[in-house]
Formats: sequence, structure tokens, C-alpha cells
Amino acid sequence: MAMISLDKTCPHCLKENAVLKFIAEAPLKNSFFSLAFQCQSCFKLLVAEVAQTSVYGPSDHARNSPFPLIVNKSDKFRVTDTYPKATVVEAPQSTPERASKFFIEAKEDFARGRYETSAMNCRKVIDIATKVLHLNDEDKLVRRITALRATGLITQEMADWAHIVRIDTNGAIHSDEEFTQDEVDQLIKFTEVFLTYAFTLPALVREKRETT
Repeated sequence: MAMISLDKTCPHCLKENAVLKFIAEAPLKNSFFSLAFQCQSCFKLLVAEVAQTSVYGPSDHARNSPFPLIVNKSDKFRVTDTYPKATVVEAPQSTPERASKFFIEAKEDFARGRYETSAMNCRKVIDIATKVLHLNDEDKLVRRITALRATGLITQEMADWAHIVRIDTNGAIHSDEEFTQDEVDQLIKFTEVFLTYAFTLPALVREKRETT
């Protein structure tokens, strides 16, 4: 039997060109099938709904062909849907554009298991955000966080949290320091809360004031 596969990014781990191993086929209705695939990176499942445009269904076609079948690149079949869908990653509302870009990259890197890169991007986000919030010439992130706390733009708890998750050091960007999945998860949570507190909430307050 020829190999059956699907050329698609895994919606779970976001691995591009993931090896999606065919594991089962079930008929849906006349000339329609559900095909189950397992990602060989995260081992989670993806289901593709496929319309048959030839004499054979996918499994029968593979049994009668010496060539691998890439379902979504074959003229014998048409993929009508796949699920689950990949989660759309967004930054908190009103986040500055460049900070938003790196925040999205940080979350995507985390989903792909690139924890050091995710940590580095989180630090970039906070670096950009604190420069937007504090226009003086402090070149060190830790000084900007201290200044923002002194002016009341962030709380003492947020400043303390920044120290706990090591966002206010140069380690995440200038060394080979390693980060665990849990550490980066906490780092992303801090970054999201920081952006929400610093940009989303003030924007909502301004909008409310303008409509009253």
C-alpha cells in the first residue's frame, strides 16, 4: 500500500511541513471520507474531510498505486475541511504594532517548543513597550521598569513579577541561558498582563470617556 499523507502545518504544535501519518479512514457519505492523521512531532490528531473525484477512495487508491498519495496535492481528491483549526494568536488590544508582532512570534515559538526564542521575543516586547511608555534616555530595561513603577504606570507587583520571571535582565538575549517550558509560560503570561495593563486598559478608559 502506498503511503497516504497530508501537506499541512500541524494545528497543534504549528510545525511547518509536519509529518502527518495516516492512521484511519471512515466514510462520511457518498464519495466523502474522513481521514485521520497523527503528527509525528506532537503526536496529536488532525482530521481531513475529503471528497473523492475518482473511482477509488483514498485507501483503495493507495492500495492500487505504487506512488505516495499526498491528499491535498492530488487531482484525485479534494480536501473540503480540516480540524481542529490552528488557534489564531493575537496581542492584547491597543498594543503598539512592533510589540504586537514580537508577542505573536513569542507565542508561536512557544507552541513550536522554541522556548529560548520565545523568551527572547518576550523580552523584546517589554523592551519596546517600556520605551513607548517611558520617553527618557534609560538604556537599561531594568531602569525603565523602575522608572515606570515610580511614576505609577505599572504597579509594584508587576515590577516584582518582572524580576521573578527574569524579564528585567539581559540573560534572555545575551547568553546561552536555558529556559524551561514552565518558565517561558510564566514569561508569556507576564508579558500579556503587562501589555493589557499598559495599553489595553488605558485605551478602554479613553474610549469610555470619549463616549460619555
